[in-house]
Amino acid sequence: MNSDRRSNKQQIITNWNGFRVNHIHVIDGAKLCIWKSTQKQFLTIILLLTAMEIKDLFTQEIDERNSSSVPIGFYFQKYLRLWYFFLLGVIAFSGAALTYIYYTPDQYEITATLMINSGEEAKRGFSTNAVLDDLDGYQTTNIIENEVEVLTSVSLIRKVLENMNLYNTFFEENGFRRYRELFGEEIPVTIAYTRLTERPKIAPGLIRLELLDETSFRLETEEGHSSQHQFGDNLSNFYGDFSIQLKENRVGAFPKTLFFSFNDMRELAFAYSEDIEAEPTNKLSTIVSLSLLTSVPEKGEQLLARLVETYNSEALKNVNSTAANTLTFIDEQMAKLTAELAEIEQAVETYKNENAISDLSAESQLYLENSSNAKQKLSEYEISIEVLNNLEENLSDPNNPSKMVQGSLLIDDATLSDLVKKYNELQRDRQRLLNGTTADNPLVKNLDEQLYGLKSDLLENIQSNKRSIQVAKKSLEENSMRIEDRANRVPQIERELLAITRQQATKQENYQYLMRKREESVLSLAATSVSNARIIDPPMAGIYPAKPLKKLIMAFALLLGMGVPFGLIYLNNYFFGKIGQKNEVEAISRVPIMGEISHGKKKNLYLNKLSRRSVIGEQVNMIWTNMKFASMRKSNQVILTTSSIGGEGKTFFSINLARTIGLSGKKVVILEFDLRKPSVFQQLGIQPDKPGISEYLSDERYTARDILTLSDDNANIFLVSAGKLPENPVQLMNSPRLEELFAELRSSFDHILVDSAPIGLVADAYALSPYADLLAYVVRYYYTKPNHLKLINDIADQGKFKNPVLILNDAKSEHSYGYGYGDYYTRKTAKI
Repeated sequence: MNSDRRSNKQQIITNWNGFRVNHIHVIDGAKLCIWKSTQKQFLTIILLLTAMEIKDLFTQEIDERNSSSVPIGFYFQKYLRLWYFFLLGVIAFSGAALTYIYYTPDQYEITATLMINSGEEAKRGFSTNAVLDDLDGYQTTNIIENEVEVLTSVSLIRKVLENMNLYNTFFEENGFRRYRELFGEEIPVTIAYTRLTERPKIAPGLIRLELLDETSFRLETEEGHSSQHQFGDNLSNFYGDFSIQLKENRVGAFPKTLFFSFNDMRELAFAYSEDIEAEPTNKLSTIVSLSLLTSVPEKGEQLLARLVETYNSEALKNVNSTAANTLTFIDEQMAKLTAELAEIEQAVETYKNENAISDLSAESQLYLENSSNAKQKLSEYEISIEVLNNLEENLSDPNNPSKMVQGSLLIDDATLSDLVKKYNELQRDRQRLLNGTTADNPLVKNLDEQLYGLKSDLLENIQSNKRSIQVAKKSLEENSMRIEDRANRVPQIERELLAITRQQATKQENYQYLMRKREESVLSLAATSVSNARIIDPPMAGIYPAKPLKKLIMAFALLLGMGVPFGLIYLNNYFFGKIGQKNEVEAISRVPIMGEISHGKKKNLYLNKLSRRSVIGEQVNMIWTNMKFASMRKSNQVILTTSSIGGEGKTFFSINLARTIGLSGKKVVILEFDLRKPSVFQQLGIQPDKPGISEYLSDERYTARDILTLSDDNANIFLVSAGKLPENPVQLMNSPRLEELFAELRSSFDHILVDSAPIGLVADAYALSPYADLLAYVVRYYYTKPNHLKLINDIADQGKFKNPVLILNDAKSEHSYGYGYGDYYTRKTAKI
């Protein structure tokens, strides 16, 4: 059965999920599906599922109690008895639903579809050509999820609200304490602000505006403050400074009494940010669906249109701002580079002037050539000095006065060469003369005098040439040293100049790069006109209101009106319920039921023979008969009565059972074995005047005859009181005298009725288990809880007592099932 119910429910859910969803939007934080199927189909599905849930709950209750032996009508009757709860629930929830529908304005779903530009379309923008595009990590593609967040951002929506001038919301009365929002041409006035406070400290309420005539109006606050003004007057309140103007180009009729409120734009932006839904249609597209619920379709359409327009405007402004910032950055960097290039060029010029550099390469080559020439010239000077020294040595040799001198050809001096030539010629002439004459020859002497004069001139010329060559050599050496030193400094100069020129080249490259990027930025800025989003479907309002779903609300109200009372009754029965039907006992317990005892109004009990037959007497008589049949061929001499808790009527049953047995002529004794709270003598209105059970068990001087009390009403009935209440009844009942007591009473009486303590509270009754032949477990209607019957089931399963049976007490006419003779005996009784 359960599997069939689950399969039916699963089939309904499958059919439900088979319907196509048209749009999804948020209402009060929960997803509401607007189905393309009709509302009738939708409501039918909801009702079927809810009805099946209630049926499952009711069936579960029946299944849990093994309802195979219980007519289903009894479970319906249990709920139908409280029909007024269901009626009250239906009235309350239906009233609440009608009130909600009345005061909730119809809201229409405004939808729009737009495509976010990305990829190649986005590359038409500024960023792909700007300098930032060359930097690492710069992205040009729009991420759809990011754009969705931008579309519903509070700051963007606030700009839209401010552009639409929604600082106020206007209403007109539309029934009892119900208002309809006005928008656009329906509003006959405008409110212009000259100053707005940042955030109102006082929560704005509705202000009543009454148009008196074409020039004046009256304002009245919710607190009752009223004031009259002229159109155009400067007004001031917690919201700022403003003035109210009457529209000149009014079309059609307009209300004479309006209500308006001041809107906190920040809070209003947050509210619309939560109400506007923007989400991609699927993961593979850049199409975004926008939706909004509003009570004024025209306002919602304009708001979504302005939202897309402002979104595109802000995106374009962001692109232009990026371009402008980039151009500013480029101009600043170019200005810095120009100044730095000028400084570097000045440094190069100064360095060249300080180091006398025109062309460092040519100068280096010149230094090399000059150094080689200087070395060659110094070598020539050395040779000349050597030749002059040789000439001087030859001329000054006293051992060879007639020696001719050589080497004059190596001396680049015409005077010296002429003197040397002349001197050698005179020497040759002298040698020729000496060959034919003597040294005393006047011609020889004349030649000697000429030679002496020439020698002097030669020596003087040699000294003069040597001095000239020494000076030239020294000058050449100094000049050569300067050339060599300058040549050695060329690498350092070249290196330092290279470092300066390298900085100059780097700055020039940066300057050229920025110049190129500046031209690209200017061209890109001029060409940037692509919108960030393109509208596919413009904002459009639905034909029918999307909220509130009146039929659905009423259906749920009806279901709640029936379901809430049903659930409360079910929970009350589950957690706090009591046994109310005989069939419930039969379903829960496997112990046989001996019968029912009707509800009695008399408080005092008597053991004598009544003057007329009573219903309770007949019922107890039938129970006694059933007990005898139940214990057929078994002894039922000792009958122990108990219950789960106090107040279930075990003592009442013991007394009535004793009376029934006594009236049949059998001798019976009632033992008041509830040693904690005895009540037999109390209910009979008898004051015990003999020792009781506690005295007998604790004192061996007492015998069974000493504690027996004969009933004044019936000679066959004896009573034994509990006696003095002991501190530990269980320990007292473990006395060896307990067995002696029952043995002695068995020999004297036909039946022994033991009224013990409730077995669900204390363990006293278990001490009497060995002596009991039959256990009578009393259950009271609408008093005993279902879980209490687990005790008697446990007793029966584990054999803790012999022959356990159930006695149902306090049955009213609607409780009993199959025992309708009570009314008959109430109407028709015969005297005996």
